[in-house]
Amino acid sequence: MITTALPENYLQDDRSQFKQILRRKIQIALWTAQTLPVEACLNEIRNQLIVIQNDCERHQKKFIFVEEIITCNQHELGGSDRHSATLFRGPSEDASVAICVTQKGSLLHRNSCPWIAYKNAGDVNAFSIAKPFCFL
Repeated sequence: MITTALPENYLQDDRSQFKQILRRKIQIALWTAQTLPVEACLNEIRNQLIVIQNDCERHQKKFIFVEEIITCNQHELGGSDRHSATLFRGPSEDASVAICVTQKGSLLHRNSCPWIAYKNAGDVNAFSIAKPFCFL
């Protein structure tokens, strides 16, 4: 008898690999965007998240992100309510994974941990700075 069922550990490895690929794509987007002017940075993040979303759809995976305007004193950013930012997050309002681009040009990311700054324009708390990323 021939079976087409995949072992559970294979599916687990596949999920793990897919998540790793997603993380890498997000890291590349962040590293690319950090050198750009504010508007271009915002567009780069938005466009790359759409590309990731489309890639996921092709693999029958879900990747949903919400874009919302916030102030820099929200979501533990530690800035002022006079400065605004665009927050990209999952569908849950308290999503642990998020990317933030502030009006002044700060670029931050969190993944179940405190914010990491890829660029700090002085409108948010001084967070840890992103370490260099290896593209290999």
